[in-house]
Amino acid sequence: MYKEILCTLIAAALGLCSGQNPKDGNVCLETPKLGQGFNIVKGWSYDPDLDKCYVFDHVRRSDYGVENIFLSESSCNQRCRPPVPAKCYAKPPSSKGTLDLPVSTYDPSTGTCLDIRAPVGDQGENVFSSNASCTRECRGVDLRLCLNATEADCDYIDGWGYGYDSEDQTCKEAADGFCGGFRSGEDCLKRCGPLVDNKCRLPIQDMLTCDEPQK
Repeated sequence: MYKEILCTLIAAALGLCSGQNPKDGNVCLETPKLGQGFNIVKGWSYDPDLDKCYVFDHVRRSDYGVENIFLSESSCNQRCRPPVPAKCYAKPPSSKGTLDLPVSTYDPSTGTCLDIRAPVGDQGENVFSSNASCTRECRGVDLRLCLNATEADCDYIDGWGYGYDSEDQTCKEAADGFCGGFRSGEDCLKRCGPLVDNKCRLPIQDMLTCDEPQK
């Protein structure tokens, strides 16, 4: 709370404080707006509280890159989630029969690394030599708030927030001294829901596990 108050006092002078973290006036921390007009198109917007890009329908802009609105998930990730390698959200290569090798690929909709058979191509493809390397390069980074939130993630949360318990596969209020990473249990379920094996345990309104979840 003290950091939030301090941030408010100096925001006008420095233009740094907004959203979950101070990031040099980053457009990724802005609330996207529908806009005026009738030409509604599909786009993507970054939610800093969940550290994820979601589908955001909006009135087509003449210029992109100056708002928290992007034409593709990849461009949203590139701008607002630079630690996540682009290959983690790329489609896996198609099978080529006898040229296939046992590899792993990352499925961002479920947050899992899948063992498949596919040809090994360039470094930009969603292909990994092992499940362990896939988990290290993609899953651990993509789902960082669920799996490895840091104390810095709670700088702008009252208290320690809520965190995902991988053993119980549910979201709980974080214990003192341990940052949960999320402002509320609802936010935690929205982001970490794909990690829950039994989806029937999730409130239906929190199941943002489809390929193109709406905000």
